[in-house]
Amino acid sequence: MSDRVLVTGRDPAALVRAAERACGETIPWVGPDDEQAALATVWFASSAPPPIPLVLPSLRWIHSAWAGVDRWIARPEWRDDVLLTRTIADFPQRIAEYVLGNLLAVVLDVPRARRQQTAGEWARWLPGTLQGKTMLIVGYGAIGTTVAAVARSLGMEVLGVRRGPVSEEERARGIQNPDALPRLLPRADVVVNLLPATPETDSFWSADRFGLLPEGAIFMNASRGRCVDDAALLAALERGRPARALLDVFRQEPLPPAHPFWKHPDIWVTPHVAGLGTEESEGKAFGENWRRWTEGKPLLHPVERLRGY
Repeated sequence: MSDRVLVTGRDPAALVRAAERACGETIPWVGPDDEQAALATVWFASSAPPPIPLVLPSLRWIHSAWAGVDRWIARPEWRDDVLLTRTIADFPQRIAEYVLGNLLAVVLDVPRARRQQTAGEWARWLPGTLQGKTMLIVGYGAIGTTVAAVARSLGMEVLGVRRGPVSEEERARGIQNPDALPRLLPRADVVVNLLPATPETDSFWSADRFGLLPEGAIFMNASRGRCVDDAALLAALERGRPARALLDVFRQEPLPPAHPFWKHPDIWVTPHVAGLGTEESEGKAFGENWRRWTEGKPLLHPVERLRGY
């Protein structure tokens, strides 16, 4: 049976154009309202899966336009005989820019500059620097690798933790397995959480782990809000470990107006913008995988069900 590709999400027309430019051919698309949608063998989902599961008996491959796939884990469409792939695209570059851009804003004290400009006040100060500081990336994958490269270019030492295999070359550059985390946290001036949302990472950032940070450390979360115990973070901030938190993701999104994070003086809140993709980058990622699919080659960025990413 020939393939039919169901495309769902925002601006399907832009996704279609980008995907076909990437693969150099016309793709047999169907929309969710098409009478042949139920015959789809491939599903390109550029947004969260719909509340009501789709009945797609011929489905063989789901491609999610998100890097995180926690919303797909329990979906009935992802059967044992269906492949699930995720999107990396330009997320590493975007998240690296978010992480280092916000860190620079902190150490250079950009908020102070803006306050003084508003007040018409000329008062010089010596800005801080990232040179010589240590960054610990927890969840050191494709995105973490790019964050690390940018951090090193600014003179930071980078440590990393990941579950997968670590080569000798990587180990020499400070990348370790998870059992090293208690030894690494006390060395970190900056901790960047890039862990996926899985049962094992729920409330991973607990009072015990925050307690291992040195005074004055900065904690950043640019992956999933479920990884952080909110109450533990608030209590840890009172003790200065960490001294500041830069948060882009939350357990509940949008973050409720009454949530204490909004008005906390040592927390910066951004509305889940660190890794937003575009139709161009998401469509290109699907188009590249579509070409591999039609050529019978292994797909890029497959998700392992047991690992959850």
